[in-house]
Amino acid sequence: MSRMFNSKKAIVISVVVFILLLMQMESFARNNWERITQLPIARRSFATAVLDNKIYLIGGTLFENKPGPYGLSIVEVYDPQTNTWQRIADMPTLRTGAKAAVVNGIIYVFGGYSAKDQKVINMKFPVLVEAYDPQTDTWSRKQDMPVPRIHFGLGVVAGKVYIIGGKTGIHEKTDRVDIYDPATDTWAKAPQMPVQRDLDFDSVAVASNRIYVIGGALPVIEEYNPITNQWRKMIDMLDLRGAFSAVVVKNDIYLIGGFTPKGGLPKYLATVDVYNPQTQAWRDIRSMPTAIRPYGAAAVNGKIYVLGGHGEDWEFSPDVMVYDTGFRAVEANGKMLIRWGELKAEPQRQLQRD
Repeated sequence: MSRMFNSKKAIVISVVVFILLLMQMESFARNNWERITQLPIARRSFATAVLDNKIYLIGGTLFENKPGPYGLSIVEVYDPQTNTWQRIADMPTLRTGAKAAVVNGIIYVFGGYSAKDQKVINMKFPVLVEAYDPQTDTWSRKQDMPVPRIHFGLGVVAGKVYIIGGKTGIHEKTDRVDIYDPATDTWAKAPQMPVQRDLDFDSVAVASNRIYVIGGALPVIEEYNPITNQWRKMIDMLDLRGAFSAVVVKNDIYLIGGFTPKGGLPKYLATVDVYNPQTQAWRDIRSMPTAIRPYGAAAVNGKIYVLGGHGEDWEFSPDVMVYDTGFRAVEANGKMLIRWGELKAEPQRQLQRD
């Protein structure tokens, strides 16, 4: 009897040790960046969208085409679950520097431009809006934008798409905010952004149904409340940072990579600053393996994916890197909860303002 008890005790201890080892391995994975795949096509300035836990890369420009031409119609889909890529139906219009939004299972693409070379006279700024339906693998045209847009920000709240700031041409900066309603295929105007600025790259994020405009050659953060139609100034960024990508996980905004001006030259960053709009507190997570300006970033099921980029030497990086924040959303099947969310408590230092 004693021997049987000792045998069962040994099995229990072994199981506990195994579980603890798995937990340690998972914790280690969550605290590190991992290279998992590469971009199939060496391109930049593409639009990024997440739909059904898949990441869509839309348009852009071939990295090697620095003098032109600018604009692609290529669309690729990355499935994080299988770590595979798929080419789908091309977008009807050539675009680079466009932005994409997802509403009710449809991807909408706005703005951007195309050109055969670097001459301004040859640049085309499409106002047409195109929508992709993944169920039929087809594109359709929607109501045109009120004005052309490049270097703008984009956010989705309550089924409506907010197009913020940027430029209406190669030189014309704007502080206007336009609202697109996919349900009615109509446009409306919202109050102007308080600080006019160029919002190239991914400097707009949505958390708790508020839109946050971050940076844009300034350390300023502003919040727009679509319910009250009001803007308010938030705490500034820790440092002036440009060309970063921003993603949201559980209402925290992650500012990834980019560069900061040092002596008139850009100093590229591997760091990731995390901003919580509710507490207006900053923290950081582990830096990326290399300092880059990301070409795209997306959050899927608590994991952050950085999609390509370049560093100080302008060498193209095709790597797709992933960082696991540890957060998992609650999933439901009928009324039964099949997995509970967890927010990892990391031993992270608090960032201090200089």
